[in-house]
Amino acid sequence: MRKLLPLLLIVLAACGSKNDEPGKKNVNDDYLVTLDGIGPVKTDMSQGELEKLLNKKIPLTNPWDTISGSWMDSALIKYKEADLRLTFVRTYAYSAPDSFHMRMTDVETSSPLCKTKDGIGIGSGKKQIIDAFEDHLLFIEPDYEDTTYTTRSKSRSTIKAREAREGREIIFYLKDNKVYAIKVGSFYDDSE
Repeated sequence: MRKLLPLLLIVLAACGSKNDEPGKKNVNDDYLVTLDGIGPVKTDMSQGELEKLLNKKIPLTNPWDTISGSWMDSALIKYKEADLRLTFVRTYAYSAPDSFHMRMTDVETSSPLCKTKDGIGIGSGKKQIIDAFEDHLLFIEPDYEDTTYTTRSKSRSTIKAREAREGREIIFYLKDNKVYAIKVGSFYDDSE
């Protein structure tokens, strides 16, 4: 029995150890950043679907176009421990005149809890993003210091990771080559 006890302890320790894939970061699924969204908060969800998921009302700032005349709206919400900024567009139902619902087009955060499967999040560097998304299309662009887009920023830039030229994307906002915000949404070229 004494000889079996150490062997049994070794087997139990081996079975109880984490079974993670090599090189894969341990990221909380509630805050996992993907091309679809952040955790269960997915782009293209309706306001009603989000309210059901979050079990609370989403306070839109301009739901009836009375403030700006725009068909867009936004909301700041707290999802668990992360602050999220949601952007919505009006989506019309063709079954009835003037019938529409609000649909989320993108979600943005500066929470250090939100990370990609490779652990890319707030504070990650430019090279880490490039390495983690080597199989995606990457668009690396400088930000501008002015609204006329004539003075490039020396400290701020963005990296957009996409699977194709158009479609879903993750945008990493960088200052001094470190991520300070992440946005998940879509890009479509309207100039065609």
